Amino acid sequence: MLRAQQILDARSLLVLDSFPVKFLTPTVRCRSIVSIIFASLLCWQGAACAQELRHIYYGTSASVAHLPVWVAKDASYFAKRGLNVEPVQIRGGALITLGIMSGQLQFSGAGAESVVAARVEGAEIVLLACPSDLEPIFLITRPEIKSPAELKGKASAVTRIGSSTHFYLRAALRLVGLDADKDMTILQLGAGPEMATALESGRIAAAALNTRYALPFLRRNWPVLVDLTKTDLVYPSSCVTGSRAYVKSEPKVVEDFLASYVAGIQLIKKDSAFAERSLIKWTREKDNYVVAKSIETHARIFKSLPYVPDKGIENIVKDLASRRNVPKEFFAKPELFRDNGPLDRALAR
Repeated sequence: MLRAQQILDARSLLVLDSFPVKFLTPTVRCRSIVSIIFASLLCWQGAACAQELRHIYYGTSASVAHLPVWVAKDASYFAKRGLNVEPVQIRGGALITLGIMSGQLQFSGAGAESVVAARVEGAEIVLLACPSDLEPIFLITRPEIKSPAELKGKASAVTRIGSSTHFYLRAALRLVGLDADKDMTILQLGAGPEMATALESGRIAAAALNTRYALPFLRRNWPVLVDLTKTDLVYPSSCVTGSRAYVKSEPKVVEDFLASYVAGIQLIKKDSAFAERSLIKWTREKDNYVVAKSIETHARIFKSLPYVPDKGIENIVKDLASRRNVPKEFFAKPELFRDNGPLDRALAR
């Protein structure tokens, strides 16, 4: 049976390093590659599929923003609605998005950046819910960096090019007058822990880190050039994502999933101790301070009504258009990227 904590190491999948340019279009080649990737994750499901509960695979990263899914599973909210949701941890939002496009994952918690890019390239993929309008992100530099100008010519890191971390880095550096793609060398390191380790060791000079990985540096008073929570930026990350075909063919499953997801958010806001236990279970975080602060922060920013923010989609389309061609029909049309209908119906129950 599939282990929920099993990790797909994106660094070994060099064929996907050019995502999203080559592989966003849902071609046979893309589907074949992704099917091979996910076969190793999903081929142990035999006994589980025989159970009465409907088996659902949900792609996640190690981000705390996926907490509603972990809490909803641990509180049996999914099971009460006939779903056996299996979180599958995958390194990099680009690969998570590819899992949806290939049909190997029914839902995923994906950054809107990769979803919008895939949709522009023709993929029938859709955002269904976003837990927050912005993940807490801090642009942290090495102690020896005294000004933003000193970052020019130095290295930073993202999980993968085209990921949420890439968007956050570009947005934060713009606020201090730098162009991430021109002024710095950007390394693809696969996941948050590797980014934090690289900053600690001096391999990179700056990183845009979420709360979980930023806290150890904040406690030691490392320089923070930008705190994105103190800006008006709207960027939806770790959003519930599915294929339009699945949403159309399985409306009850989609609505049951979203109803359970919302219940998970409500429990996080009401019971921090339960949320902390789930976070420890799914991330194996051992620092009690990091756990407590992560829950405190996300309980505050999670939305009781987790609709996809149209402003966030607009920001992403504009950002994408600054780097590549985006057909004009995708501007000012958030409905091309999100579907509020399933969440509306889930909340109306």
